[in-house]
Parts: sequence; structure tokens; C-alpha cells
Amino acid sequence: MSRPSPAALALALAVPFVFLHPVYQLSVTAGPLTADLSDFAIFAAVVAALADGLRNGFAPLRGNRAVWIPLLLFGLLIVASLAWARRFDPSYSLRDHLISAAKFVEYMLLAAAAPLALRRAEDRRVFLWAVLAWSAFLSLVAILQFLGLLHQFKGRRPETREPSYIGHHDLGGFSGAALSVGFAAILLGLHRRLGRLGLLSGAFGIAIAAALDSVGGMLLAAASAYTLARRRGPLGWRRPLAVAGVCTLVALGAVTLRGSAIKDFLRFLGVRPETKAQADQIQTYAQRTVLIYIGAQIFVHHPLLGVGWQESREPRAFEPYLAGARARFPKAAPASFPSRQHLWGVQNGLVQTLSDLGVVGGAVLAALLLATVRLLVAVSGRGPPELAWWAIAVTGFLIFALAVFTGSGLLPGLPVDALLWLAVGLAVSLHNSLTPAE
Repeated sequence: MSRPSPAALALALAVPFVFLHPVYQLSVTAGPLTADLSDFAIFAAVVAALADGLRNGFAPLRGNRAVWIPLLLFGLLIVASLAWARRFDPSYSLRDHLISAAKFVEYMLLAAAAPLALRRAEDRRVFLWAVLAWSAFLSLVAILQFLGLLHQFKGRRPETREPSYIGHHDLGGFSGAALSVGFAAILLGLHRRLGRLGLLSGAFGIAIAAALDSVGGMLLAAASAYTLARRRGPLGWRRPLAVAGVCTLVALGAVTLRGSAIKDFLRFLGVRPETKAQADQIQTYAQRTVLIYIGAQIFVHHPLLGVGWQESREPRAFEPYLAGARARFPKAAPASFPSRQHLWGVQNGLVQTLSDLGVVGGAVLAALLLATVRLLVAVSGRGPPELAWWAIAVTGFLIFALAVFTGSGLLPGLPVDALLWLAVGLAVSLHNSLTPAE
């Protein structure tokens, strides 16, 4: 087997830095600009991919216009939206929001870097080993935090949900990518060693992160993996049962750690009684419901182009709808609502896309995701078993990224952003292997 390309190695080496919380990264500041290790890692990976393109050609980027056109439009729309955000809100800081928009677009470059860097099977394999090795490390750290042997962001907090060195939601999403490799290995019976590592690291990571958006993503990823694998022929009952068993154990572990948050949400819905002290506390899912409602109201009143990049978290955008939100959710704690002291934002990537970029932005993002899914479905159905295995795993990457995206927001510099754009780039890479570009 030939060695992986330098570009593939650069992308693989970027994984530990990109999927790492900023608290643990060195940074350099020059005026209003701050760059941390993840920025330098992405820059190195993109430059290496560009060098590979100059050396071996840019054929991997030709074709697949259904992916590249909406990807380019989405990035341009984010930058252009700064103009109407400033017109809508004179206090909107163009400099600060331009920097944050540029950082978000920077992560989008990974979608184009992946097909150039990961042209061959050995290139993709070294990248996947980096993902699984880093997932195993992060899950091990989370286990040690759970046992009280390591500190987390808030100090030593044993026997609770843990963020490892990446954050609760991002740990769940990144662990989900590893778990998707395990699902593919079980259902197709290929790459069992990779599959075992993915299953162990992914299952422990999701369970200990206890982010319920990742648990939902796991169920959808498992169903999608089964559907894609079933298209290739009968699977029997043992393999699907094994996947279902893993999902059950992981879900039980996560739900056990999030029991109090689930009970709080049931109180918010009126299913369980609550005390005055409980009513005054911010409840995670109750607050998310409130913020989604406000984000939806912003979209309804600015449906075409939205209010602009991250303007939805600014007072000028959300204050007109606070009174309606308080009347709609009288049981929500006062601190759950956004204010000038607490710029909570929408905290849901899909709703924020609509509130910030309107139906145009939502349609462009939907077109991009649909095109990516079509590539993966084509590869899983028409490709040889090796490519089908990859397509099932990468479909899981995409689903977990979107699941965490709905629990975080349209925000720059998040590891989930990198997972989303890498999934898009991997889909193109696999499709190129199915139908090589000339």
C-alpha cells in the first residue's frame, strides 16, 4: 500500500487541534484579531491541500456543482448579511462581526480541502485513524473526569456529565462520528478493528457527555446506517440487533446523567409540580424552547433575508418579542429570557439560520445538505463494499454534526462546524472515487 499524501497527513494532524476547546489552546492576538491553534491547524491543512492541488491537479473539485454552488453561496450570504444587519441595527459592530463571519467561513474551507487531501483510500484511512485515536483520548479523559481523577472546566465534578477537553455538545458530536464507524463495521462486517475502537470511544463519549441532541443524532444515524446497508442486501437480525443494543445502552447512560434536566423540562411543561426555587432557576430545555420561540418570531417578521449574521442575539432584534415570549411561557425563569446583560442567542443552528439569513439562507443550506446526502446515498448503493462502508460512516458524521448544530447555533469556531464541513468534503471525496473526475 502506498503512503498517504502530505496533504492527508496535514489534515489528520489538524484533528486534535480543531477538535479541542479554546480554553486548552494557545492563542495569538494582534489588535482585534485572535488566532488559536485550531486556526493555524486549519490554515496548514488548507495550504497543504492547495499544494496538493497544484501538484496533482484540481480534478477532485470539478463536478459536484450541486454541492459547491450552495456552499459558496452560503459563505457569501453570511458575509453579505453584515450589510443589512448594520442597516437594521446602527449599533451593530461591523468589525467584530466581520471577524466572526470570517472565522466561520474559514472552517467552511475544510469542505474543499478534504477532497484534495483525501483522494485515495490510504489518505482517507490515515485521517480516520486520527479521528478515532483522538476520540478515544477524549473519551478516556471524560471517564477520568467522571471518576474524579481529572478536573473539567468547573473543577472536579465526579459522577456528572463531563465535557472532556472539548465541551459537552462537541464531545457528543465528535464521539458520534466515531460511533458511526462502529455502526458501519457491524452492519457490513468490514474493518472490525476500526469498528471496535469507534464503538468503544463513541459509546462512552456520548454517554458521559450526556448531550441529548447527540443521543437523538445517534438514533437517527443508526436508522440511516441500517437503511443504507439494507439496500445492499439482507442483513439478518443479529447485526441490526447489535446496533440497537449499543444505542439502548448509550441512551440509558446519557438519560441517567440528564435525569434532573429532563425532570425540569417536565415541570416546565406542567407534567410535574415545581417549587418556587425551581421556578426561579434556568432550566436547560425550557430556556431553549424560549429562545427558539424568539428566533422563530424574528424570522417570521424578517422572512426573506433575516436580520443578518448573529444579529438575532442583539437587543435590537430580540427585544420586540420579549413581552410575547413572557406571555407565551409564564413558567420560564426570568433569567431564561435574553437581555442586554445576557445575550443568549437563539441556540439552535437551524432556527438561527432562518432568523439571521432568512428563507434564502435556509434554502441554500438545505440545498447543500440535500446534495451531500444524495452523494452519500449514491456511493452506498452503487459503490463497492469498501466505499459503501465509508458512505455509511460519513452519513453518521453528517447526522451527528447537524444534531449538535441544532443544539448550539450558527456560531464560529465550534468543533461541530469542522465536523459538518468535513462530512461534506468526505462525501465529495467518496463520490470522486466512485466516478473519478477527469
